[in-house]
Amino acid sequence: MPLLKHAIKKMKQDKKKTIRNNVFRNRLTSRMKELTNAVKEQKIADLPKLLTSAYKAIDTACKKNLIKKNNAARKKSRMAKMVAGVQK
Repeated sequence: MPLLKHAIKKMKQDKKKTIRNNVFRNRLTSRMKELTNAVKEQKIADLPKLLTSAYKAIDTACKKNLIKKNNAARKKSRMAKMVAGVQK
């Protein structure tokens, strides 16, 4: 437990930021799982909507510095490739 005033404040801030970051991190993983499950089940009608929601979650996580820019680009590329493979 921190004793100094600034360390106590920093601990409180870190707790709040961790909770906020976990919301966006969980949203990112759930959107990606939804998309991959839809691809496996061949739900072609749902794919465009799920792809846009996955893109939005990836972009938000990138903007909030939860994932790096190239990591976000790689994830988006792989999702698009998956969807394109199913729609053929």
